[in-house]
Order: sequence, then C-alpha cells, then structure tokens
Amino acid sequence: MANAAYILSPTTPQNRYASIDILRGVAVLGMLTMSIQSFAMPMAAYINPSIYESLQNNDLYVWIASYVFANQKFQAIFAMLFGASMVMLSQKAQRENLRSTDLQNRRFIYLGVLGLLHAYLLWYGDILFTLAICGLLMFIFRRKKSATQLRAGVIFLVIGSVISLIIGYSVPVWEPGEYEAAKEEIWEPSATTISEEIDYYTSPWERQILYRAPQAFKVQTSRFVFRDFWKYSGMILLGMALYRRKVFKAKQSSSYYYKLIGYGFGLGLPLVVVGAMFHFNFDWDFRLSYFFISQLNYWGSILMALGYIGLIMLLCKSSTRGFIARRLAEVGRMSLTNYILMSIICSFIFYGHGLSLFGDIDRSLLAVLVLGIWVIILFFSAIWLSYFRFGPLEWLWRSLTYGKVQPMIKT
Repeated sequence: MANAAYILSPTTPQNRYASIDILRGVAVLGMLTMSIQSFAMPMAAYINPSIYESLQNNDLYVWIASYVFANQKFQAIFAMLFGASMVMLSQKAQRENLRSTDLQNRRFIYLGVLGLLHAYLLWYGDILFTLAICGLLMFIFRRKKSATQLRAGVIFLVIGSVISLIIGYSVPVWEPGEYEAAKEEIWEPSATTISEEIDYYTSPWERQILYRAPQAFKVQTSRFVFRDFWKYSGMILLGMALYRRKVFKAKQSSSYYYKLIGYGFGLGLPLVVVGAMFHFNFDWDFRLSYFFISQLNYWGSILMALGYIGLIMLLCKSSTRGFIARRLAEVGRMSLTNYILMSIICSFIFYGHGLSLFGDIDRSLLAVLVLGIWVIILFFSAIWLSYFRFGPLEWLWRSLTYGKVQPMIKT
C-alpha cells in the first residue's frame, strides 16, 4: 500500500470548516489572557497570585475575570481541537483507502520538536510538546466510537483529579521538611528566589536559558506525569468524540448547542466562582488550594470550555462570513504561528533581550497589553493570508509532515 504521507495533501482553504477555524482562533487568543501572566511575573505567581504584586482594586478585578473566564478554558478547547484534527486526518486517509499512521506519527514528532524549541528557547509554559506526546499515545483511539472516546476521556480526567487528591491527602505522612520544600518551590518562593528569577529573566537571552531550562524540564517531567498527561489526554479524547458527533462543524441542532451552553456555564461557572472564593477564604493555603480547591476549576473549566464551544458553534450556525468571524478564522488558520508569535512578542516585552519589564507590570496593564497583542495578531493574520496559503509555521509543519514542500504563495 502506498505511503499516505506522500499522497495525502493538506486541506485546502476552500475545504476547511470555518467553524473549526473560528473556534481555534478564539482558543489561541483566549490562552494569552493567562499565559501573559507567566511571561510577566515569577513562575509561582501564575498559580498563587497572592505571592507577587497586590490583589487590590483593578488588579483584583482583572485577576478574577481572567481566572473565572479564561484560566484553563481556552487550553481545553485548543486540546480538544487537536484531538479533532487527529480524527479528521484519519477519516481523510480512510476515504482514500490509505493509512495515516506514518503521517500522523511524523506530525506528532515535528510538533514535539517545535514544542521543545519553544519551551527551552522562549517560554517554559509550552503546551505543544505535551499535545504531541499525548496525541501520540491517544492515537489508538482515533477510530473508536464516539461513546468510547467520551468514556475514555472522562476516565483520564478522573484519574488526573484523583492523583491530585491522593497527593493532597498524603501530606501528613510526608518526610519531615518535604512539605515545606514543596511549598517554597511551587507555591510560595522566598524573596531571594523571586529576586533571582527576575534577575535571570531580565538578563541577556543566553543567561535566561539557564533558569528557563530547569523550569521547562519540570513541566515536561513531573508535572506531565502527575497532571498534564491525564488532563490533556482526556481533553484530546473529548475532542475526538465531539468531532465525530459533528459538534465542531456547527452541524448539530441549535437545541444541542443550547444544552452545551446551559450545562457548561450552569454547572461550570459556579464551580469556578466557588473555587475562587475558597482560595481567598482559606488565605491561599498551599495544601488546600493546590491539591483540593484547584479541582473546582479543573472540572469547572472543562465544563465552561464546552459552554464556549456551544456558544461559538451556535453563532457559526447563523453565519461564518461576518467581519469578526472571518478575522477569527484567519487567526485560527494560523494558530501554530500565532501561538509562537505571541511568545516572541511577550518575551521581547518582558525579558532581557527586549524591554526587560519582567516583574514590573501589574495585572491591569497586562490586560491592556493582551488587547494590543490581539490587535497585532488579527491584523498580521489577515495580511499574511491575503498573500499566502498557510502561516509560516503551518507551511513548515505540513511540508515536513507530508514529506514534500507545500505550495505557499496564492495563485
């Protein structure tokens, strides 16, 4: 049988589902709302905002809004769409009586390599490497029934939640000093540690790597094993199931999407809000917040992601040709390029090879910067795609994956 990697070709713009591109565009832009905080502030401040800068007045309102409406929600959508893309490619190969295994494996490998470069050279918080590894391991589910994919996805998500709870309950039997060391490393670093992190990230790029590399390594090892593998694998499987049920194509009934919105926000939003209240009520206690209260946002965010999907698909059923819809679709078509571009922009703003503003910007100003970067991304995507078929990184990824240089310039 012929190798599919050399016969199949990327989906042309004319054959793409606008609803999927729009949803992916929303996800990429939405992720910046939270990720900019980890570019601008010490690592621990992302999960424990009480340890750096004040949470008062406008800064408090910005944090609450970003935590409730953005934190983990858009990452979930992005991961679900990655799962959908795996099924999409598999179905395309099946229609042409080909196997997509080699092509998909190459796709995962090159995405993983890009993720490693992103993590170690620009930003430790990369999710591309995680998606590539989880996608490779979840690939066996691509042709399963949607009900099987859905059940497996929930099982993975439950396992990830249970692991966190077990570790939290085990704290009393930890070795003496182990809890205090973990608390300082993860949750409440000393003033000296925070000062050291600021010093490294406001230094030249080559010195930043000395600090960023260990951070990235922890994300890709211990955090991956105990948290990210289960969460992202579960969301990839949910994405497979939703795609097979035509949810992302805006082809479900309006009542179906209203149910997604109702359950997603009706159940998810209260969980997230209550979780935020508990964090403050218990004074951001490490054990309670990190292992237990965080589970409210863990599950609430997945539900809210489904609510966002329902809302966006409902709007797409009406029209995908409006000005805003077309701009978002362009961002989505260049999601990989835009994801990395946002890191390039943020690293220039905050790190030592640029403006060196790491640790100097409060959350209110970060919200303004997010809006500014969104405008840049929207304009850049529209201008680029008026001349080219793919974003630059999309073109590179597809060329490597399909084993041949893809046509780039529009004719």
